[in-house]
Amino acid sequence: LGRLISMEQKSLEDTLVALEEDVTNNTKSLQLLDKQLLERLSNSQGNLLEDTELIEVLANTKAKAKEVEGKLKEADERKIEINEKREQFRPIATRGSLMYFNMVDMQNVVNPITAQPSGWMYNCSLIQFQEQFDKSIHKSEKCQPTSKRVDKIIQYLTYQVYRYMNRGLFERDKMMFKLIVTMKIMVVAGQLTSSDTAVFLKAGSSLDIKAERQNPYRWMSDKVWLNVLQLSRHAFGVDQMLFYREIVTLIQGNEIAWKKWFDENEPESCPVPDYEERLAMERTLGPFLRLCIVRFMREDRTSIACNQFIEAQLDSRFTAPVTDTIADIYDESSPRKPILYLLTAGSDPTFSIDELAKKKKKYPTDKVSMGEGQEKVAREKNNLAFISGGWVILQNSHLGIGYMCELEDVLLKTPEIDDDFRLWITCEITPRFPIGLLQIAIKVTLEPPAGLKAGIFRTYSTMVSQELLDKIDHEKWRTLVYVQAFLHSIVQERRKFGPIGWCVPYEYNNSDLDACLQFLEKHVSVTVMVGQPVSWVTVQYMVAEAQYG
Repeated sequence: LGRLISMEQKSLEDTLVALEEDVTNNTKSLQLLDKQLLERLSNSQGNLLEDTELIEVLANTKAKAKEVEGKLKEADERKIEINEKREQFRPIATRGSLMYFNMVDMQNVVNPITAQPSGWMYNCSLIQFQEQFDKSIHKSEKCQPTSKRVDKIIQYLTYQVYRYMNRGLFERDKMMFKLIVTMKIMVVAGQLTSSDTAVFLKAGSSLDIKAERQNPYRWMSDKVWLNVLQLSRHAFGVDQMLFYREIVTLIQGNEIAWKKWFDENEPESCPVPDYEERLAMERTLGPFLRLCIVRFMREDRTSIACNQFIEAQLDSRFTAPVTDTIADIYDESSPRKPILYLLTAGSDPTFSIDELAKKKKKYPTDKVSMGEGQEKVAREKNNLAFISGGWVILQNSHLGIGYMCELEDVLLKTPEIDDDFRLWITCEITPRFPIGLLQIAIKVTLEPPAGLKAGIFRTYSTMVSQELLDKIDHEKWRTLVYVQAFLHSIVQERRKFGPIGWCVPYEYNNSDLDACLQFLEKHVSVTVMVGQPVSWVTVQYMVAEAQYG
């Protein structure tokens, strides 16, 4: 709160600091007068009433004490007035602390399949959060009255921290972070309780099928039946509302409608039998109650229902596909703030970094593939680049953890580093990566985003530039680029099905797309030069057979 007030209402914070100093000084003066008086009394000899000096000190002490007490009383009144003004900004501080602890909590994440502690790579520092906090205050819309300004900062801060974290999270963890943020906001606002979030996670897993009444429906599995029983017993919100208390009876009385809803392809978008009107009327808990019924009865649709819930509670910006371009990431970096790419199978940012380096006139970049004996090479390259302002790429840094441990000290303690110097690091998940370096680096993941729309958006944000679209003057060129991007996104989306349709699972990445775009560019430009039509047989064979198999 103090940090916020010092930026937003500096005079107010200065007044408070000055006031607290005055109070401290006046309190000390009072204590000193008391001490002097006690000394005179203890050292006085003979009749106290005849000691004129002592009587004078006593009169002075009394007058001074009265004056100091008046100042302290006035200071207390001023403090109350100042604190009332400061309290208007309290919601921002509350949201800030909520977002910070959500960032920190992500370090506890474990890969559910491999049990790998991937959360270690998400480590964040308070300084990194404070940068986002300060940016939100400076960049959010300035307006009056104070309540409106507070709302604008809260909205900007929430989205700013989401974007900062989202960039460095693996695809499987992005939804979890957004959902935790949304639910925590509702808990802090007094709309949800911790038992509501617990029941959403556990559903009916704590119930024993043998101890409960028998499942009467053939179309419903025992697991879903236990979930329904748990749903009927749970009291939602701070008002402890048994919203779904009658659900078991309602399903019995309207089985056809419930089975129809249960069998829908998109139940989260269909009216819930017997409950739709009540859900629509429930302004505060409605979206969460709708999410719960989908999670309890159609677990396979939970992630899509979560998206709808987040959109309803926060904003559509939190569920729209977003991609941070490498140019944006570069703008945020500094000579002492490296960029750390968290690698997955088949991902490699080297091509993108080199393309940016050409635009910034920093090509060629110095590349070091870490491994045995490469620490010395990396040290030399960095030391030279510190002076020349070059760019260094340390690849596969999980194979050179020893040098990573010393790199933090080198970056922070080297007295002079050229302003143009940039350090790019690529690394796989490893719990041995030094926490100090994680807490100063900008973390970026390169996984293909989930969803066809998000995939095409990522391709056009990172791989397809206006320069590429304008390269060839041919009516089919732009359409070909779009179709290629569309095909690439389709292929990437198929990774969720494993090896079905292909011999082995393979993570298609940007290098596959780049190879296809280069082939198409050469093929179309040659056909334009010789005046021949595009050979679709050639294109189909080279793209579908040769490249994507």
